[in-house]
Amino acid sequence: MKSTCFAVCVVAAVAFSWMTHAESDEPINVPTPAAGPMRGKEPGEVRDDNGVKMKLVWCPSGKFTMGSPPSEQCRDSDENQVSVTLTNGFWLGKYEVTQSEWKQVMQTEPWKGQSTKQGADFPAGPVSWDDAMQFCRKLTEPERGAGRLPAGWEYTLPTEAQWEYACRAGTETRFSFGGDESKLGDYAWFSDNAWNAGEQYAHQVGQKKANPWGLHDMHGNAWEWCRDVYAAKLPGGRDPEVKSDETTKALLRVNRGGGWAVVAASCRSGLRIGSRPDNRSVFYGFRVALSSVR
Repeated sequence: MKSTCFAVCVVAAVAFSWMTHAESDEPINVPTPAAGPMRGKEPGEVRDDNGVKMKLVWCPSGKFTMGSPPSEQCRDSDENQVSVTLTNGFWLGKYEVTQSEWKQVMQTEPWKGQSTKQGADFPAGPVSWDDAMQFCRKLTEPERGAGRLPAGWEYTLPTEAQWEYACRAGTETRFSFGGDESKLGDYAWFSDNAWNAGEQYAHQVGQKKANPWGLHDMHGNAWEWCRDVYAAKLPGGRDPEVKSDETTKALLRVNRGGGWAVVAASCRSGLRIGSRPDNRSVFYGFRVALSSVR
């Protein structure tokens, strides 16, 4: 069960959705991957050399503490900290996938007839986890065919560890900009400046300030799908990805980042929820990762 803080944040969302719910150790040497055309040079480097001109931000390999400390306000029991090492850098969408990008790849408009804003730069939605993975597959195929994507790399959803690593961008605070939620409105669309303001929809991407690596809307706007199956315990270790979990019989998938209908505490870097992979909700969107295939 989620904490009282989280329960408050989803009251407004229930009418529209089926939402469900470090320790210190010795340093680990992260191997430096061999140089190659797909690898970036420094955090925040941007590339858009794909067929839809989607901007991607480089997130280097590294080690971080995933989850939230016991002292963090409104933390939940499924945020117990673990040490994570990502041995390969990856590219992550600078913005949530937009309606324009979705239409170019999928040739569909799932937002038609839905209670969501329509326009090229608004997040694509409502989309399920299954839909998002299909988008990634359909983006990968022509990119490989055009010679822009070498063997060993693919477009996919980020793992939960990759998502939080990119969101934190080297920070350890409640949010990527610090611990003061009164500043959240500068970085995110959430209940205070969206739902409560009568703007009950995901807003155009990139309107708010970016995190330290240049990623926008990692807090708020749309809940973002991750690749992992939701588990009550965070995965740790090297390049973790939860592919099944005995305690989660429904095989829920992870959502991160909070959204336009939730309170500030639910936009924290460490906050996580799970939802059915077939759930198409106006609250859900996603961003793409370009990763090496293990």
